[in-house]
Amino acid sequence: MGATHAFWLAGRQATGDDTFDVTSPWDGRLVGTVAVPTEEQVEEAVAAAYAVRDEFAATPAHVRAAALDHVSKRLVERTEEIAQLISAENGKPIKWARGEVGRAVSVFRFAAEEARRFNGGDGQRLDTDAGGQGRLAITRRFPKGVVLGIAPFNFPLNLCAHKVAPAIAAGAPIILKPAPATPLSGLILGELLAETDLPAGSWSVLTVPNDRMPALVQDERLPVISFTGSDKVGYAIMDSVPRKHCTLELGGNGAAVVLADWASDEDLDWAATRIATFSNYQGGQSCISVQRVIADASVYDRLLPRIVAAVEAQVTGDPSDDTVDVGPLVSEDAAKRVETWVDEAVAAGAKLLAGGKR
Repeated sequence: MGATHAFWLAGRQATGDDTFDVTSPWDGRLVGTVAVPTEEQVEEAVAAAYAVRDEFAATPAHVRAAALDHVSKRLVERTEEIAQLISAENGKPIKWARGEVGRAVSVFRFAAEEARRFNGGDGQRLDTDAGGQGRLAITRRFPKGVVLGIAPFNFPLNLCAHKVAPAIAAGAPIILKPAPATPLSGLILGELLAETDLPAGSWSVLTVPNDRMPALVQDERLPVISFTGSDKVGYAIMDSVPRKHCTLELGGNGAAVVLADWASDEDLDWAATRIATFSNYQGGQSCISVQRVIADASVYDRLLPRIVAAVEAQVTGDPSDDTVDVGPLVSEDAAKRVETWVDEAVAAGAKLLAGGKR
């Protein structure tokens, strides 16, 4: 992969003065070299999106729907190629990477369906009071303006899709900023969008470093911010622009609950398998991963050894191997952070039942 991957500036490919390398979390090999936009190029993208906002809002629903349908179909056609790319840059096992592509296919298809519905209005009778008899209130929705979409590393294709597809469906220009660790999947979406008839300037995919993002967050021409990532960064964004429309997806603390009536051997085996799988399936790097297990006392002693056995049965290794369940964490820093959490838990009195060391 010797060529530098261009970013997408107002619908066209461009390169800047600098680049950065994307490496595999599994073996450190070079996956790709990515161009970084200059400040002038970022300004060009923002200005283009802002200038086209009214035109794009007026784009017929069938045009936006057709573009979204096209991306969905092209993702299907390129599933294996894109899954291999996700696995290479993210370290996600290939079987889960294929599932991520499938989810992105659905996201664009759903958005295409919504694009066809979005232009209608809602009618509400007002005759709950005598003064409103014979009156009807009509509510219509309009795009608020350019969206700044900031995506994380853990689902590098699908969470970019979550930013791009709804914005296009609503007729809002979008500037997408993929995660620095995993930008190549987001750039693939640029390739597919470039095959459509969407207006120039209505979308950009900018590989902007994190330390340059505050200026974009503050830009008044970007009234909507959609962010997925850590609570620390998300709340900092919201606090810095309190008058903007901020949509924040900041992770969770998901619990699996096993109740007393889930007590047969078959039930407990199934529960243990699901808990083991979905606490580890992205290396735990998922906002919907199992992070806690709450079990009724009547099933606890029978459930616990089953979970341990199911965790130990998870196959770890090369993410490009179809048999692997759990690949590497996205970076060395991430691995060290998890080790620290384990050590802190044990020091606080937790009992280590499986693993605990790299």
